[in-house]
Amino acid sequence: MLIPPLGGEIARICREIEAFEASGSVPHTGTGSRREGEDFERLIAHLWLAFREVASGSGASASVVRGVGRRRYAQLSVDSRSLFVPALRSEPETDPRRERSRWLEVSFNVADLVACFPTESEAVRRYAPKTGPYAGQRYPALYEGLRTRFDDTIVLVDGGVLREKIMLEYKTAKSSEGQQIDGNAHERLSFQIMQYLEVATRYPRCSLVVVANGAFVRYRNKYHVNFHIQADRLRNFVWFSMEHVCTQPEYARFLKGLLSWLFAGTARTTET
Repeated sequence: MLIPPLGGEIARICREIEAFEASGSVPHTGTGSRREGEDFERLIAHLWLAFREVASGSGASASVVRGVGRRRYAQLSVDSRSLFVPALRSEPETDPRRERSRWLEVSFNVADLVACFPTESEAVRRYAPKTGPYAGQRYPALYEGLRTRFDDTIVLVDGGVLREKIMLEYKTAKSSEGQQIDGNAHERLSFQIMQYLEVATRYPRCSLVVVANGAFVRYRNKYHVNFHIQADRLRNFVWFSMEHVCTQPEYARFLKGLLSWLFAGTARTTET
């Protein structure tokens, strides 16, 4: 089948995503009290809706399946291939009786990750403090019940076999003075990258794609170059692949890669 073009609506939304910028920092405003990130995520939700319309309008069959909790995903299928992309949480499932796929997980129990490596007993032996409330065998209580969550996921399946799981992180940056990106905004992403390294080993192939706004290339910052350096280093290891996309051509390359895989079975490239 022919690979469909992205179309004007996707191009328009990509322009908005790149141009998006939160308002400048306000003194004495607490962390988490600003809600611009929700506006950015709404833009991306519209992008996935437009992406679905392109795929289904070009011959892909479409249905809505349940993810974790209230999350929903659109299953787009061509021949033996199925691509699962985020859908609106308000969308009803096409088949409510269908069992939820664990391939769509975005939340991971820390204790489960530790159990895979280095195992709980090794964590206690090697990491536990010698004194205090979490000393020795009480160490697992330190992280009991805690989870690592990613913003969303995309899943590529061929012939009922998982070919790639893509963890998605959405990140915005801003500059209060219009010269340099405000600091202290990216610690969570750095931690997510570390956690991605643990999650990735649970799947045959697992990638991390950071979808960001264009502030990363509008203002001076240390993040953009270092994200790309980290991505290049990770490509040396078969399990790991990371992309940081923050401009219209980068968004388009990512989306075209998904369409190419879905309609032609072409391997998705992560090269910039």
